[in-house]
Amino acid sequence: MEIKLKLFKKQLETFKILLDNTHREVLFGGSKGSGKSYLGSVWVLYMCVTYPGIRALIGRTVLTQLRVTTIKTLLDLFQECGINQEHYTYNQQSNEIKFWNGSEIVFRDLQYNPSDPFYNSLGGLECTIAFIDEVAQVSREAYDIVRSLLRYKITEYKLTPKLFMSCNPSQNWLKQEFYIPYTQGTLESHKVFVPALPSDNPNLAPEYLEILRTLPTKQKKRLYDGDWNYDSESDSLFEFDDIISSVFRTVPKPEDKRYASIDVARFGSDRSVVVIWSGLVVLEVFIYSKLSTTQLSSEIQELISKYGIHPSNCVVDTDGVGGGVGDIIRATNFVNNSSPLHKQNFSNLKSQCYVKLAELFKEGKISLNILDPSTVDDLTQELLSVRLKDTDKDNKVAVHSKDEMKKILGKSPDISDALMMRMLFEVKNHKSTGKYSISFI
Repeated sequence: MEIKLKLFKKQLETFKILLDNTHREVLFGGSKGSGKSYLGSVWVLYMCVTYPGIRALIGRTVLTQLRVTTIKTLLDLFQECGINQEHYTYNQQSNEIKFWNGSEIVFRDLQYNPSDPFYNSLGGLECTIAFIDEVAQVSREAYDIVRSLLRYKITEYKLTPKLFMSCNPSQNWLKQEFYIPYTQGTLESHKVFVPALPSDNPNLAPEYLEILRTLPTKQKKRLYDGDWNYDSESDSLFEFDDIISSVFRTVPKPEDKRYASIDVARFGSDRSVVVIWSGLVVLEVFIYSKLSTTQLSSEIQELISKYGIHPSNCVVDTDGVGGGVGDIIRATNFVNNSSPLHKQNFSNLKSQCYVKLAELFKEGKISLNILDPSTVDDLTQELLSVRLKDTDKDNKVAVHSKDEMKKILGKSPDISDALMMRMLFEVKNHKSTGKYSISFI
């Protein structure tokens, strides 16, 4: 069967890399409309037709998204190439396509599930190649697991295990793993990053390009300009590099005090988060959903007993239902909208503590010793959503409210709020008064 491929210059350059014996991981994209999914589909189809009996994995965070995006692109490509239902079968129950020559494509959901943190759901799946579409949306753990699957018929065909990934700019592990080393010239030799922009794609309608050009500033920087620093806004309190460089920065010291900072779910809709600290080192992050006040208090009591934390070194958000938890465990109360300590010019205690947390990240004093990469990703996104408001008539420094942060994130910033409350103990020891200026913004 002869298949004629229609690739524009940037796609063709990348396609050649996908066929070499040098690179094992290829990241392509960096904007909307750069032909990412189409290129991945072309490569998977080419490999399956060329090498009988191989198995390709196509994954994305959510299977329903995969069906309406990547799989649709793949099936449209089949029609374009003259591959009809005589040449393959598509089983939507098992999420598999099987070709006439024995090759197959399996589609998998790669969303992180706390009940399956090691992706055991992938079972003993062995693959020859893999394509992760929109890889920035999956966890670092999923990326690692998929890489480990690439061994099926590799020796038989003398192939190089190959993982192809598409992406848009993001503020998570992908930036640290690929983009920053790429800009610094330190990207590992078996990896390659191919930046692609809408302007590289001659097939895009001018009207679509105009839509991308007229997006709000941040979205335009990310989706049209391919700017990985799109979130470096003047009102951002935290910097991506400061957060990422804090991961496993130091080890806890035996003499350091242990603390627990606890954000309690409001109205049963948000998550309750318990952060365990040794000094300024985050040891563990525990996330609970839909627990009653009594159940959550019991969980916390077990944790503070296990880690040897005195109740007075536990701080609890006592807004709403958190007050009951604080009373049961005899913790230090945290009221977000209460007055700042030492008469500093913050609008409230929450703003004062978030600024202190940002300072400590900037100074390299926070260490995130968190094993779960998805928790680090969630926390990074949450911290990057913390914005400073314009100062009011009294020149007070303020951060946006939890509800305003929800609009930016699409979810509640529960983990970052739990970290922020730990700063109460640091701020208490800070005796200066008067006006405060944020010189590092």
